[in-house]
Amino acid sequence: MPVHVLSYDTAHPGDTRHLEAALGRFAPESVRRLALLVKTEGNASVNDFSREYGMLSARQAITRFGGSNLAEGATMLFSTGCEGVISPFGYAFIDVDDGTTTPSGGEKGLVFGGACSRKVAAEEIGTLAHALLVADTVRQGMKDLAIGPDDVQLIIVKTPLLGESRADPAAARITSAFSKAVGALGAALALGEIAPEHVVPEAFDRDHSLFGRRAMVFSSSEGGNVEVLIFANRAGAASDWIIHTGGFSDLLDASGIRRTLEEAGCRLDADGTLADADTLGAAFIKAGIASNGRVRQYRTTIRTSDLDMDKHVRASMSGLAGSILGTCRMFISANTVHQAPEGAGLCAFIVRKAGA
Repeated sequence: MPVHVLSYDTAHPGDTRHLEAALGRFAPESVRRLALLVKTEGNASVNDFSREYGMLSARQAITRFGGSNLAEGATMLFSTGCEGVISPFGYAFIDVDDGTTTPSGGEKGLVFGGACSRKVAAEEIGTLAHALLVADTVRQGMKDLAIGPDDVQLIIVKTPLLGESRADPAAARITSAFSKAVGALGAALALGEIAPEHVVPEAFDRDHSLFGRRAMVFSSSEGGNVEVLIFANRAGAASDWIIHTGGFSDLLDASGIRRTLEEAGCRLDADGTLADADTLGAAFIKAGIASNGRVRQYRTTIRTSDLDMDKHVRASMSGLAGSILGTCRMFISANTVHQAPEGAGLCAFIVRKAGA
């Protein structure tokens, strides 16, 4: 089983004790590929440095475990925002060389991989060049995994914002939502979900009839690069895991999440709760709300409150999804602009194969 899916808790953004314990299960020289996807507490503003603190601590822990080359080659995506019942935690995806060879065909199994772009120039952020760079980065990641767009089930995209340290009088400052919109259209372009002629600046966060269904995008002001983490089911991959992606219609649509779990091979009990927690390796949920702020025609204050919209959404979805999954370890991100139909969302689950 070369691909391992592990999760670990954190006591604070810089806590790596459980990460180090998870890594300690493997011989450092056997690790071919490593990725972390982490939720940290924090205010999620551009002046919140919990992500940087967490990433630095994780990089140091990986270096102690396997050296600087492993740390430099690892994909580490940290997302702030643990509102509601989301527990601060991390997923560790580890591809290990166990000495076995796998056929090129046969049953599909989980593979994962990351890619990172060059630094996005300040004047490029929020432009067509930004979207095309996202598409190129996704294509780079797919090429490295020897997969095509049809194999991809989920892409996590981290796209840059223009922080104060990169401010340029000639550069248009953009919001987090706009950066997500640009990243989402770029990913959809790479997957063939949206035609190139539709990926134009006039469509960014305006034409909500354009959307993909296999990318979850979040933005950050650190780094300045586009980073992607790709999950796919590849024929012949020696893995006990598979990933399946689905969708839901709004913040109240528990049936959409349950349907996706069942399609992935999970069993639900009579109450609609995940019956066997050991079958679930990872849960990814991207939730949003329509631009008018309504859910099933009812007015909400999600878009008009003094509390940031994304915080409302993450908290709301954490209760709904947590009641089905029976866990607080959930990677939940907000704002589905160009990532799902307006007001809808997407979810993906990594599950253990039957009999594995």
